[in-house]
Formats: sequence, C-alpha cells, structure tokens
Amino acid sequence: MRLLPLAIGIGLLLPLVLVSSVFAHAEPVGITPGDGAVMATSPGEVVVQMSQEMARREGANDIDVFGPDGTEVTIVAAAIDNSDRTKIAVAIPLDLPVGTYEVRWKTLSAEDGDDASGTLSFTIDPSKPAAPGQTNLREDAPPPATETPAGDGAATTVFGGGGGGTSWVLVVAVAVGMFVLGSGTTFLLVQKQQP
Repeated sequence: MRLLPLAIGIGLLLPLVLVSSVFAHAEPVGITPGDGAVMATSPGEVVVQMSQEMARREGANDIDVFGPDGTEVTIVAAAIDNSDRTKIAVAIPLDLPVGTYEVRWKTLSAEDGDDASGTLSFTIDPSKPAAPGQTNLREDAPPPATETPAGDGAATTVFGGGGGGTSWVLVVAVAVGMFVLGSGTTFLLVQKQQP
C-alpha cells in the first residue's frame, strides 16, 4: 500500500521533468532580418527574440555580425530590451557592402541559467530579388516581427504578440505523465488483489 503514494508522486512529477528538459535553453523564436533574408541595403540593426527572458550578466548575451570576409561589422555591444527581456538587438552600419552576413548569437537564460548559442544569416545584394527570410523560427511561437521602414533605410522592428497558444510539447508531456500515472496505479491495484 506504500507504493501507491510513490506511484502517484512519480506520475505527477514526470510531466514536470519532461517539460523542464524540453524547455531547457532560451532559443530564438524570431529574428529581424529573417534567417536567409535578401535585401538591397543594410537593415541597420539585428533583433533576436528568445523563448525565455535573458539574465543580465555582462558578456553573457550578445549578437555579433560578421561580413563576407569574416570580419566583425558590429561596433557596439548588443543590448537586452528593458521592457521585454526576451528581446536583444544590436546596431550595424548602414553602409555594409554586398555579401552574406553571419549573425552569431549567445544567451544566458534568466529562468534556468542555461546558455545557448547559434548562427543565422542574411544577404545584402541589390541585384537579387528581395526576400524576407525566415523570421518566425519556431512553429509554436507567435509571429515575431513587423517592420516599418524608416527614412534612413533602416527598419524599426516591433515584436508582437504574447503567446496564448499551448505548446504541443507540453500537451504530450502531460499525456505521457497521465499514462504513466494510470499504468502505475493499475499495476499496483492488480498486484494488491493477487494473493
């Protein structure tokens, strides 16, 4: 009879463990300009929205942009948005030459202390047709950005939406937990009734 509370406890904790391991790192949910974007001129800034709030620790969160020849074109450090700590941005020069640029990001999650990093890219080439690239980097995230062109050729980026959808991973984790709880309880009840 002592195993029943243990089985119930494990069944209730299992979904939490599964969900916390799935959402272990802050990852990008949106970027402007989009990953793989093609544009005629420099966007003026790169903005990345993460899945979790970022910790405010010097050097822990950054965006570096590297040009076609591999040299860094960012001249200032990236900054976390004070009103939305899931958003980090860095200014880049408006007079960037034609070529493909690599965006390297790194973050430290304020929620679990885990760090993450990755790379994305965009291309500046007025001879190619413009393409927005992939701005929404996760299917379960809200649309990441809308752009309003500014007078100097730069773009002002505004991230929208505040979730509201239930992640399919959470639903699956809860379903697995309920299955384990039900199976464990059934097993224990059958074992108890056998002589």
